[in-house]
This record gives sequence, C-alpha cells and structure tokens, in this order.
Amino acid sequence: MNNCATRNGGRTLSMIALEKNEMKRVVKNPFAAIAALSLATLALMFAGCGGGSGGVSSEVVSGTAAVGAPLSGQVSLKDSATPPRQKSTAIASDGSFAVDVTGMKAPFVLQANGSADGVNYKLQSFAERAGTANINPLTNLIVATAAGDDEPADVYEKSDSDKNRRIRNNLEKTLSIILAKLEPLLKRYSADHANPITGRYIANHLDLDEMFDNVKITVSRGTLSIINKKNGAVIFSGQVSDIANGIFDGTALPPTAAVPAPPTALTATGGAGEVTLSWGSVSNATSYNLYYATTTGVTKTGGTKIASASAPYIQTGLSAGTTYFYVVTAVNGAGESAASTQVSAVTAATSPVPAAPSPPTGLIATGGTNQVTLSWDPVSSATSYNVYYSASGGVTKTNGTKITNTSSPTVQTGLTAGATYYYIVTAVNSAGESADSPQASAATNSAPSQACGSCHAIPPPLGQHLFHTNQGYGCATCHGTGYSSTTVNAATHMNGVKDVSLTVWNAATRSCASYCHGSRSW
Repeated sequence: MNNCATRNGGRTLSMIALEKNEMKRVVKNPFAAIAALSLATLALMFAGCGGGSGGVSSEVVSGTAAVGAPLSGQVSLKDSATPPRQKSTAIASDGSFAVDVTGMKAPFVLQANGSADGVNYKLQSFAERAGTANINPLTNLIVATAAGDDEPADVYEKSDSDKNRRIRNNLEKTLSIILAKLEPLLKRYSADHANPITGRYIANHLDLDEMFDNVKITVSRGTLSIINKKNGAVIFSGQVSDIANGIFDGTALPPTAAVPAPPTALTATGGAGEVTLSWGSVSNATSYNLYYATTTGVTKTGGTKIASASAPYIQTGLSAGTTYFYVVTAVNGAGESAASTQVSAVTAATSPVPAAPSPPTGLIATGGTNQVTLSWDPVSSATSYNVYYSASGGVTKTNGTKITNTSSPTVQTGLTAGATYYYIVTAVNSAGESADSPQASAATNSAPSQACGSCHAIPPPLGQHLFHTNQGYGCATCHGTGYSSTTVNAATHMNGVKDVSLTVWNAATRSCASYCHGSRSW
C-alpha cells in the first residue's frame, strides 16, 4: 500500500494509523486488533489508488550507475522509515536510473546490483533527499566509510534510520578525507574537485568515468584496495576506518593517455537558419567540441563552445544571410586537442518559416517498482515534450493517454505492478507538435517482499518466538487454523506471506501489523 496514495492540498496520504492510546488498548486483544487493522486497511483502499494510471513524480532520486561502462541490472532504494520502505528500478542502457520517493522518508540508501564487461558488481550510494545520487566504486567506498561498515553491502542490507543518520552526519568529513588522500589519482583524470555522489557523472569514459576504466576499487572486510588495471600495481591500500593513514603509491598510477590530434576534413554547409557540419573521426577521441563565431579567426578561447558534438552536427536557430566560422577539437581523458582548420558557411538570405520540431529519438523506457522512467535525446528546436502511453502496444497521439509539458528524464509513478506500458514522445514548440517518436515499452515490478527470515531465523529463536506467545497469541492468530507448535517448522514457515495471515503480515508495506511488533525492529 506504500505506493498507493491520495493527494489533497499538497499533502500525501500514505497510511491510516490508529492513535497511540488506542493501540495500547487493542494490543491486549489480538482479535480486536485484527478487526481494527482490517477496517483501517479497507479505509485506505477506498482512499487510495485510482486504477494504476499513474502521474509524473516531482520527488525523484536519480543518477548514473556505472564503473566506466554502464551497469546492466537494477537499483534498489530504502528510506529511513521503520521498517524501511523499499523500491527498485532497472538501470537504463546508458547507466541512468530514477526512483520515485514521493511519500518516503529521507535520507535514503541505494544499492546497484548489475554487471559490466562480464563482471558482477554490488555498489552502494546515499541521498540526503530527492536529487542526484550516482552509484559507482567511489560512492561505494564513501558511504561504507561514513557508515563505519567493513562490508559496503551492509550499508543497504542492514540499513536502519540510525545508520542513515550516521551516514548523513559523517558524509562531508568522509568525502573530504577520501578526496584529499586520493588527489593524485583523481587529478590525473580531472576529477579532483568532483563529488562522486552528487556531481555530474556520465558513463562516457571521460574524467571520473575514465578513472574507473583504468583502476579497480574494492572494499572487503574493512580493507580498501585500489589496483592499476593495466599492470596490477597497488595504488592504495589501507583500512576503511583509517583512510588518511593508508599507503598511497604514486608510482603505480596508470600512465597518462595522449591528447588526441586535431580533427581533419571539417566541412560546413549553410541552409535556412542552420549550418550542417561534419568532420573525420580521431582514433583516440571520446568526444568532440565545436567552436563558432560570426567573425573570422575563431579559437577555443574566443569562440562559442558546443560541447560533446557528434558528426554530422546541425546548428539551428541561426540568423539569415550571416556567415558563421567554425573549428572543431577532439577530446579524451588526457585533454583537448588543438583546433582544426577553420571553415565557414553562409545561412540562407531569408529566415525560415517556423516549423514544428522533428520527433525525438533515443526513447528509453525503464521499469521499476510501480513506476517507469523515460528518457530521450533532446530536440534542438523543442521547448517542451508530450508523452503518450497505453497499456497495449501501438500507442499513438490519438489513442494514448497524454502527459503534457514533460522533460527528460520523466518518472511516471503509481502504476500497476507487473504490467507492461507502452510509450511515445513528441517535441513541441511555437509552431506545433512533432510526429511520434518510435515506441518504447517497459514492465513494472512489485515491491520486493520481505521474508520473515530477513528479520529473524526460520523458525524464530525461542526468545523471539516467545515474544509473540507471551502477548497471548496462539499459533492460529498469526498462521490461521491448522497450525500448531509441531506443524510450524523450517519446511513450512518459508516466507511470511504464504504461511502467515495477511491481516498480520502486510506484503504491500513489507511489515507486520503494528499491534504485533509496534516500534520493535526485528
């Protein structure tokens, strides 16, 4: 039920709770408590979801999960409620992800489970609130250190509100220590001033991402190791609890890559309000920058920069009958090349008639817990975008449900679990709306069930089992009729969903009824 909410006056109704004094009364009578919980659950159902049509979330934790190459897998997020609420989403092909956190309690811990280049990874990160929370080998180290955990996976798998607060309180100091200790390595990749968690991070094999291409960062049993992937040399070794006194060997750093040569064969062709540019590729370049001006002699310092351009590149929105001058440079982790030979082109003498934009390309739909994240390539002349979706294939502007004035990425929330949704997107400007993009689809997943075994052994230890029986509960209270102390054992008591009464166990919120455990954490 945690994904099922009614909004009123800007507030989110996420649950209906009994007053504390009423809870004290009903806990003495488990059958009355069950009845009260059932009524509360019915009230919530009538107040809740409207059929899974969903809306666009404004409360999102998003980022990039990558290790040089994007991870292929999923990101899971837990909040600071008791017990923690959890959501998950698949990682898009470019490493991006987004999780709707509407109605959830900050701060949040995240875990990426996935693979890249045949290697499996389990990496952690942290978000103090909705916003950016990248996941990569450095965030894994930073968050584990801030939490005081020898095993980074414990940050997520053993999370609770106290640990989350500890991470938040220690994060700034921890980040400062790690960036200072690893400065020579980070500086080699122009990443010495970047925040690996909240800074701009893209899986493009540049800057911080290029560093992950060249070094292996592991944390195990409280020991941090950073290895040069090229020759196996140890760059850093030390304890997570004492990074400042670890051993850093600057001679083991990977060699600096060569700056690429300047591109050749740059051409420019003028059109109506636009210029089309193309150039030859450079073998060791990872991206290209264009520089332009309306006077000759354009340079990297004097021209207007267009970063991360790819050939052919069409520059639109230009003045009519005007000469534009261009150079292009090649970029990799070592730096930027010298400028190419300058070229120029003249736009058409009359301004073009305003036209609707071209349809967006590169639409990616990624499913998550009752949500789908959509991303697409920008359209240069677009001022906004419309999304159309349907629960069946062949969605168009005519038969799809329209979501107006969106931007990439967009997270559609409140969707039905285990359902497939189909999408197209259009670009909009003052002249009109584009044609449909190619269709993309994604399937949502259910909120992960929390087994009883994730809190205590199956069957529970004597003391924990007695906690229930001492409250006056018989086996039938929790397990229904047909159960006794001799029939409930490790073979039958498997997951707390099949074998525990659903009035006691709420699979949607992944928690036992409050009259059983109250605030007690298992």
